[in-house]
Amino acid sequence: MADYDNTNRGAAFAPFETQKLILQGKIDDNRVERKITLVKDQTRNGKTIIEVYEKIGTLFENDKKGNEAAPDYTGPFNDVRRLAAWRKMKDGKPYMTFNVSDKKEGGGARPEPASVNMLDDDSIPF
Repeated sequence: MADYDNTNRGAAFAPFETQKLILQGKIDDNRVERKITLVKDQTRNGKTIIEVYEKIGTLFENDKKGNEAAPDYTGPFNDVRRLAAWRKMKDGKPYMTFNVSDKKEGGGARPEPASVNMLDDDSIPF
């Protein structure tokens, strides 16, 4: 049986019953501002813990334009890559799958408008 390659892929599921989002905010790490979320949880032996999560990406809802295979969400991931996400259902429970890829060249950047020389004396009508 071949090994499953999960490179640049992932999934997210509903939180465990023990998990609860308690706070969100920012923290300065040697003058680097980081967005964080705090989740209260329990260890297997019942000890209460608070897990600290750092923001690594943002997902924006896509207009699939009739292409049902297109991702439901896309956005930047770790500032240099792209994250795509699809909503799914299994056994009546929602979850999401993810693909991480390199940003496409050009990234949809708009070309700069042609420069106009506003001081060209030949174009002044008087």
